[in-house]
Amino acid sequence: MIITAYQLPALYEQKRVSMQAMEEIVRLLAQAPLLYDDGQGIQVQDYMGGLEVELEHVVRRAVTELYELAVQACRAFADPLAYEQLQDALGLQAELWQEEVLTLANWMDWLKQISEGKRTLPEYNFTAMLGNLPDGFMIHDFYDELRYQLEQNPANAWAIEERDRLYAALGAK
Repeated sequence: MIITAYQLPALYEQKRVSMQAMEEIVRLLAQAPLLYDDGQGIQVQDYMGGLEVELEHVVRRAVTELYELAVQACRAFADPLAYEQLQDALGLQAELWQEEVLTLANWMDWLKQISEGKRTLPEYNFTAMLGNLPDGFMIHDFYDELRYQLEQNPANAWAIEERDRLYAALGAK
């Protein structure tokens, strides 16, 4: 039987991957790209070498293929600014996965689409939307702002619409 990355969610549901192991796999998915200034040098081993959990062979193969998708996505962003935006998106996606807003299967599909140029990173003019902002304000900061707005007023139509648009751009819901 050939195991692919797309079987990782099923392996997790079958409890062949523990929650602790899955959290470690996702943490590396989001954090390994931070070790590079652009996506051209990252390799699957950079992900696999950071795993601090033991995985059975079948799970290890699925995780390797997941990280191969991540490497392909990183390689699609040679420009350092675009790569930084990808890193920020991956960090937010890890948070959305933990919040059970983004499924692993949808995230993997997003990685594949990004690497094939079938999807782009979310684009915003944050200054036009929110006014004067600190340097380096990015997608994850925007999500935090939307969450704050919704905590203050759960019926805030603009924040709900923007949150849903952001979720869709990141492969969630």
